[in-house]
Amino acid sequence: MKYMKSKELAITLAISIALSLSVFLADAVAGGCGGCLKGIPTITLRNPKMEGIQQVSCSNIKVGIKDIKRFHGSVGPGIALGYRACQIALSHLYPGEIPPKGDQFVVSGSTKACPAEAVTYITGAWHGKGSKGILNGNLAFDESIGEFCFIFASISTGKAIKLTKKFDFPKGFKELKSKLRDKDTPPKEKKKCLKEFNSVSIDILVAPEKDVFEVTPLPGFSWKDFKKTYMK
Repeated sequence: MKYMKSKELAITLAISIALSLSVFLADAVAGGCGGCLKGIPTITLRNPKMEGIQQVSCSNIKVGIKDIKRFHGSVGPGIALGYRACQIALSHLYPGEIPPKGDQFVVSGSTKACPAEAVTYITGAWHGKGSKGILNGNLAFDESIGEFCFIFASISTGKAIKLTKKFDFPKGFKELKSKLRDKDTPPKEKKKCLKEFNSVSIDILVAPEKDVFEVTPLPGFSWKDFKKTYMK
């Protein structure tokens, strides 16, 4: 038992150090918006596993959009929506508090990797159906709640909310994505498309909350029951 606790502490310390060091890594590691990501508000969480450890001066973790960019490789609209979903949901679930990392159960209405990776990096909720350990099963997928919509629940309090996407992608957005993926798109046109694509991401990151998601309380939602059913 003592060995396991020591092992868990070592892993926690390693993750914390890695997150701290990521802030100082060169931004050039990933492509995308570059300097246009400056000024996007960060998200602060506290790490309960680090609290009370004498060697650690502060257990709070600050996560910025540039950290997500380094983790995922770029910042597209999906990452931006996942980031804003966390930002908005945490402010509603823990008003006036610093949210504890790992206390969130999240349901994503989109199975796309981008929003899910942003949620995972920020909250620590990992998709791991039927698994234990780091793949904690606290990130579930349910397309019935709507694409790019989310349910966030606090594991400790049971408080839950739904985020319904309000942001409208610009006309021709699907065509824009197709051109970016098409290897035959001329470089000059692809560069223009990438600029427009990044512009959509920035619009999501800086838009008022009400223009990105509608927030609805879910007083009858049970994350335990949902997880039990989802794990089957």
